[in-house]
Amino acid sequence: MIGLKRNLPLVVILGSTGSGKTKLSLELAQKFDGEIVGADSMQIYKGLDISTAKATPQEQSVAPHHLIDILDPHETFTVTQYRNKALNVIQDILDRNKLPIVVGGTNYYIEALLWKILIDNDQYVNTHGILPHNEHELPSEVLHQKLKDLDPKMAMRLHPNNKRKIIRLLLNIILKIFVVCCILSLLF
Repeated sequence: MIGLKRNLPLVVILGSTGSGKTKLSLELAQKFDGEIVGADSMQIYKGLDISTAKATPQEQSVAPHHLIDILDPHETFTVTQYRNKALNVIQDILDRNKLPIVVGGTNYYIEALLWKILIDNDQYVNTHGILPHNEHELPSEVLHQKLKDLDPKMAMRLHPNNKRKIIRLLLNIILKIFVVCCILSLLF
């Protein structure tokens, strides 16, 4: 894992909503003296408990939870901001000789923790023309068309005005393309 002072065990539980991540994470936290680090792009926001299947207050009392309910819904939060906060939290947990257990369903948050290259290489993202630096200034229709070009099935599932999700999906596609390019460059 990138950015930590030392390499110690780290558990990552990744899965879709309702797949049992919370239950497993709490069992592991109790058994191995662990603390939960949220990796969910919606659970980071206050007040979205039901729509995100967030751990209940009772479940959160079983083990310390981090990076859950830290932002108001109107605040923006990038994957880079997540990675930086999560690395600090994980290092603090490790410094206290506890086991960090990263739990969530947001792939790009977990990818950002595990592979620094995915989010720190802005030059790759920008020079390949999929999304410019000003993607938030582009009209939703333009972004939706880019998504339709790259993933027509997903584009059909999203409303063209859902700019935040469209940008998130486009960035996720870019990251996957970049990972494939990195793997291919290692093979050839």
